[in-house]
Amino acid sequence: MFEKRKSEINRRKAEIRELLEKGVDADGNAINIDNITEELRQLNAELSDLDRRAAALGEASETSSSIPNPFAEQRNEGHETESSEPRAVLATPEYKSAFAKTLLNRSLTEKESRALDTALTTTATTFVAPSGSVDGVNNGGLFIPTDMNLSLLEHIGLVSPIFRDVSKTAVPGLTKFPYRSTITKPKNVKENAKTPETSIEWKDLTLSISEIAATIPVSWRLEAMAVKEFISYLMGELTEQMEDKSVTETIYGTGSTDDQLSGISKDAVKYEYEGTALDAIGVALGKFKSKKHLVGAKIYVSNTIINDISFTKDANGNYIYTPINGAGIKSIATYPVEADPYLNDGDFIIGNLSRYYKMNEHERISITRDVSGAKRRNDYTAYGIWSGALQPETVVYGVKKAK
Repeated sequence: MFEKRKSEINRRKAEIRELLEKGVDADGNAINIDNITEELRQLNAELSDLDRRAAALGEASETSSSIPNPFAEQRNEGHETESSEPRAVLATPEYKSAFAKTLLNRSLTEKESRALDTALTTTATTFVAPSGSVDGVNNGGLFIPTDMNLSLLEHIGLVSPIFRDVSKTAVPGLTKFPYRSTITKPKNVKENAKTPETSIEWKDLTLSISEIAATIPVSWRLEAMAVKEFISYLMGELTEQMEDKSVTETIYGTGSTDDQLSGISKDAVKYEYEGTALDAIGVALGKFKSKKHLVGAKIYVSNTIINDISFTKDANGNYIYTPINGAGIKSIATYPVEADPYLNDGDFIIGNLSRYYKMNEHERISITRDVSGAKRRNDYTAYGIWSGALQPETVVYGVKKAK
């Protein structure tokens, strides 16, 4: 029941999307955005009403867009929407669809509503009541789905090897990591002699907290997108907005006094060099306080260093590395080499970042929606809290001395 009318509505919405993309009608005349917007709102309202009427009659309610039902393939796989752990809901396809539909102000199915309600229970735990000395804080946003959160980190990792390799955790409230500073070496003992006690000195690595936020404006014209298209668009914009800040702070953040992460360069062994970067890297390998810090180490270099090394010639005028159709610079002195575009010109970092740099997610990324009728757009603001710090003097940071 109602299927014929639903199909007609979806066909008309597809025609509207095509008109919006072109900006002109079949006769080449400019379209009237206000009229198109009003028609689209009426169609969405009618489609929502049909869904409610169908549900009341016991029919399976379909999604508001013309894309296939994302849950149909999983009904026979024993998938359960409900979960005793609220954050587990963020990984379900029901929540992902509910997340997008809520931002687009579209109706939800019963499963989507349950998933959203469970997730909102988690969001509500961040509420802070107002008092005489502080304003209230109510995080009314929606946490982005788990797979979107992971995709965001993976995409940034593809661009920045440094960000990819640092150790990441997600423990709310954790700002200190204990680490072993010194330990006495094992000793030989005679038979029946008492084994000497091992002395270990532990220290705390205190992480500096950074609040990261980005606003993504979306015009009402773009909001005619289907749910799946909207998620892809939002993910692309979110990645672009947060990429620069998160990676730059991981490398160059100055610490909590500036509301930034404590970056790698802050607590690394700093080495200013003159001359070529290749010579400087050789010297920097001898700057480590302990040889154990070199275990599993990588060499991260700026793009300018890669270019300098690629075009370096020997005494006979031959390139050390073939710059044309070559395999690139994969290692120096047996240590793997990767270029990171976020390193400043002439900078390099040597160390085992997966072991010695800690990054923690305190508040996973959530999104709120602000409507602006005057501008005919909606602003989506993403927000998250991260902290990070390097175990002191475990990494060498090379920087070219200014002339």
